Amino acid sequence: MRHRGLLLTLAAGILAVSPAAAQNYPEMKLRLNNVVPATAGLARSAIWYADEVSKRSGGKIKIENFWSGAAGASGEMLKLVGGGALDIGGFPGSWFPAQMPFLASFSALPAVFPDAAKAQSIAYTVWEKVPAFQDEAKANKLHLLFFRVLNDYHLLCRSPIRTMADFQGKKIRSQGEFVPLALRALGAVPVTVLPGEFYEALQRGTVDCMLLPWDLLAVNRLHDVAKYGSDLSFGAIIGDGVFVNAARWAAFPPEVKKLLTDVAAEAKAYDLKIAQEVEAKALDTMKAAGFQLVEFQEKAAFKAKIPDFLAVWQKRMEEGGKGADAAKTVEVWKSAM
Repeated sequence: MRHRGLLLTLAAGILAVSPAAAQNYPEMKLRLNNVVPATAGLARSAIWYADEVSKRSGGKIKIENFWSGAAGASGEMLKLVGGGALDIGGFPGSWFPAQMPFLASFSALPAVFPDAAKAQSIAYTVWEKVPAFQDEAKANKLHLLFFRVLNDYHLLCRSPIRTMADFQGKKIRSQGEFVPLALRALGAVPVTVLPGEFYEALQRGTVDCMLLPWDLLAVNRLHDVAKYGSDLSFGAIIGDGVFVNAARWAAFPPEVKKLLTDVAAEAKAYDLKIAQEVEAKALDTMKAAGFQLVEFQEKAAFKAKIPDFLAVWQKRMEEGGKGADAAKTVEVWKSAM
């Protein structure tokens, strides 16, 4: 009877093995080049994704993360991933607006996503319902795994901003094509500052304010040289998309595609959770160092000055001969809002 009980126990253990653990995965090593540093909130979901793929494949499929573009220059990410020099890359479409004008909208437009949760929800809805987005990825030889979100953009300044008058002439860190339009509408002066120059630019007064999510302000220790934050939100964005080279993807066995897709689906929830956690932690860190959160007193006036960036983007797309797809995008986007 003891032997029979042991056999039943072993049989139950075999039946309890998950399908993923029982799957006969091939040995694979993939490289994921991230444009963000390992300390950024965006990095956490890439680390989690790599760990989960390895664990669920029994260690057979390994994803090695590279940080701050260590496996390839940030400005060449589209060419490197699309051309197959890199297996996977995490980068924003807005870095390549000529090649990716639709996907660029997710990370280029200010004040179109009210928060990180809505940014994620709307982006996936638009991706699924507007064929132009998936067609654009295919044209650039990319297969999307998942999007990563960035929290609301806020101002951190050397002096408080409480009213519209305080914006006049303020030099504020800017980026891309559309953020300068928002800053000029407020009476501020947009200044392009590269990530490696954030601290020095704010310390020396090259800019009066930095415009970034709280967690990126904190990780760059910008609260050491500027103490006044604003409760104004310029909206959240999609930080980047994590893309696989399309030819590499097509060559994966079905079980590998399923594993990478299943874990990517779970990475969405993990990414949003981490975004919310790092935002709260960043505020606590900065407040402990003497940071002050300043209430803006003329929010209605601020909102009235910010352009309708979906309309601005749609007009630009119409001028480029992509009006029908842009109109569909805006329709789906606003409906999802």
